[in-house]
Amino acid sequence: MDSTPPSSTLLQPFRFTTAHLPPQDRFEAWREHLRPVAELTPAADQPSTGVVDLAIWDLGTLALCQERNPGACFARTPKRVKTTLADHWYLFLLKSGTNWTISDGAASQERLSRGNIGQLGFYSLGEACHGEMRDIETLMLFMPRDRFPQLAGQLDRISNTMIATPRGQLLADYLLALERRLPSMGSDDLPAVRRATEAMIAACLVPTPENEEQAREGLIVSLGERARRAVHARLADPGLTPASLAQTIGVSRSVLYRLFEPIGGVASYIRNCRLAEARRAIADSADMRRIHQIADACGFSSSQEFSRAFRHRYGHSPSEARAEISGLMARLGGAGVLPRTLDEFLRATA
Repeated sequence: MDSTPPSSTLLQPFRFTTAHLPPQDRFEAWREHLRPVAELTPAADQPSTGVVDLAIWDLGTLALCQERNPGACFARTPKRVKTTLADHWYLFLLKSGTNWTISDGAASQERLSRGNIGQLGFYSLGEACHGEMRDIETLMLFMPRDRFPQLAGQLDRISNTMIATPRGQLLADYLLALERRLPSMGSDDLPAVRRATEAMIAACLVPTPENEEQAREGLIVSLGERARRAVHARLADPGLTPASLAQTIGVSRSVLYRLFEPIGGVASYIRNCRLAEARRAIADSADMRRIHQIADACGFSSSQEFSRAFRHRYGHSPSEARAEISGLMARLGGAGVLPRTLDEFLRATA
């Protein structure tokens, strides 16, 4: 009898979208969906017919929300705060667009927070506020207060502020890494994800030696995400080396080497990212660049170096790969269908 435990069920988000609705009905559907949390009104000079997309990942005691919306004015009144009883904090990462929030907090001490793209904000659903958002894409993490009973007072003091610190950026990097990995995670992963995420929140928002030790795993994930983004942003730069990468993400070379050791080392990772980008370009029938131009654009110092690395990685030369793909495209073109990439071809003929 097979004693292998059943595989973990892949996580699936709850989704809300107005894409299927007539443009004139979209805003009202969005407003009704958010009515328990806040009141929405159209911005004076902003169209209210755009599409809203929400995806909420249930992580048990935590929830991660991805949202795109065309913008609106919002208000969470003291009355709504009392009636909804949502005793949560949430992290707000602005990925595009603009957003500002004014806290209508205790003793009428208004606090304005206006975040830049990539910056993390920290808010409380237990506090009245109002503000405006415009054409935004955000990532939000909701967390109940009872998960942080010993830190509640310290967290309340930073509510409705931007976490403009290096630790705040580490936490933002961690959330981006979590977002990227969620579609491949299963229900069996949730306990470890919650522990790592709660430890990261505590270590980055209320830093103490004890909190930082608890967050070691999450800090590694954050640095890995930061390094991954830095590598992809500089693939065309021949000066991208382990030393320059360490300087870019703000760690020592020894820390960087330990970070990439499980996947074959940092130099190997950079080279493989460059090769993967070059391979995608070669497989793109719309990309008319010569192979040496692609090699140069992907940061290789010479065509010979690129060709050797490509053959070692994929088992054939770049020119052989292009010839094979050209043959496939020509045969497929005779049927009146011309996918742009080999991946699309494989999916179309599966």
